[in-house]
Amino acid sequence: MLLIDVVVIGAGQNGLFMAKRLQEQGVNYLVLERSTVGQVWDNRLEGMKLFTSRQFCQLPGLAFPGDQWGYPSIIEMADYLRRYAATFELNIRSQTSVVSMKKVDEIFHIRTGDGLLLSTKAVINATGANQSPFIPKLADGLSNSVTQYSSSLKSLAEIKSNTKVLVVGDGATGRQIAGGLASRCKVTLSQGRKRTFPPNKVLGRDIFWWLKLLGVLFASRSSKVARIIQKRNPVPCGEFNNAGLRILGVTLKGRLIRATDRRVYFNDGRLDGVDVVIWTVGYRDKTDWLMIPGCVDEQGFVQEQGCTPEPGLFVIGRKWLSCRASELILGVEKDVNSVVSLVEAFIKQRNSL
Repeated sequence: MLLIDVVVIGAGQNGLFMAKRLQEQGVNYLVLERSTVGQVWDNRLEGMKLFTSRQFCQLPGLAFPGDQWGYPSIIEMADYLRRYAATFELNIRSQTSVVSMKKVDEIFHIRTGDGLLLSTKAVINATGANQSPFIPKLADGLSNSVTQYSSSLKSLAEIKSNTKVLVVGDGATGRQIAGGLASRCKVTLSQGRKRTFPPNKVLGRDIFWWLKLLGVLFASRSSKVARIIQKRNPVPCGEFNNAGLRILGVTLKGRLIRATDRRVYFNDGRLDGVDVVIWTVGYRDKTDWLMIPGCVDEQGFVQEQGCTPEPGLFVIGRKWLSCRASELILGVEKDVNSVVSLVEAFIKQRNSL
């Protein structure tokens, strides 16, 4: 049994910077990564780009190479994270998935898929919110002849030309997929609740530059500004806003409410003869490994500002953990610094007992 002061689960951007901060504080830590650093980005849809410019895609201590006002590809992001881990020689154990975690006598006991047994005083879950692509139950009503994909779709080349495609979910991913297929497929995009589509650039600058300057990105989630943002539900999708998609030939429909055979129903009409459905309606936490009651509900991890109901178990990398920037790379520093101070205080208290 290996004894570690702090175990970090997940080597994404939050996990890597958390590891760097713990390392700077001289904490005995270990990062467990179920695949390899950067692979989550490698596995995203081929050709996709981030909607924040490179200046906002870097972690503290290492600049992101290239045009700072340009938008990096997912491959660039994956490579950057690998360089970050190597540059700071972070203590990461790759290809190590957590199978179970329980707590006995104030100590967390972790078992991994490769047989490793760990004991630790504190655990930081940094797996992020985008773990298991969600497909709603109504998908069961579709005919077996309808090919279904989730947001884990790797390449648009998998979709045959001249097919009738329904993309469900109008976030950045769904809109890029719809726009990317429009030239060779008959595409319909099913939208959710009403949202706004701010441009990627304003007066030649990344819109996030302006939002950061104005303090919008880091406004507390309980602030009036944050409530307005959550209500408007904005997506900076560039040319793939509603007007842009219509120009490309994409049909826009409302919320999907039912599916029967090859026919689907929306709250504003129906579509017959569907060949392909691509679900881009979000993700769910993967928490079947957590054997501690009270820490998970139907939405995933129960947490407040990174603290769970279980002392010593912390969470980072969550949407609106503290502010709008929490789900962006540029929000990593703020949230990690906040949570790491809580972890250090907890460890200090434990060691004093």
